[in-house]
Amino acid sequence: MNFYFGGFGNNWVDHGEIRRYRDYYSFPGVEINDVGGSSFVKALLEWDLPPLRFRRVGLPIAYANWARLAFITAGVVTNPEDELLRQRAVNAGAQLDIKMVLFSNLESTLSGGFAAAFRPHLPRSNEWMVSLKILR
Repeated sequence: MNFYFGGFGNNWVDHGEIRRYRDYYSFPGVEINDVGGSSFVKALLEWDLPPLRFRRVGLPIAYANWARLAFITAGVVTNPEDELLRQRAVNAGAQLDIKMVLFSNLESTLSGGFAAAFRPHLPRSNEWMVSLKILR
């Protein structure tokens, strides 16, 4: 069995979890499936700031309830038992989530994120993410 890592994991328009960087296969800062191996060790550190609540941001047709910022960093080592196949990567990034109400009834979340990844003997790679989750 092989494991592959990469990307925030969110889609442009989405219905899934907004914090997909928490999933084991996610690794923001590199392309999807860019880091892989038959075994792995991964660690994730997340710092969530308290949400900033809004009283009056927007119009009756579309307004924001709150915004939350999370800082993330992770490290992954694939094939730790095999020095020839071993890959290492470290990343650092942030994700901003804005909870909104559209058309006076549809709860949505607009998310944006940026992450940079660092791997030995390779240039730094960057990833931007924008996603709109419709209905919670």
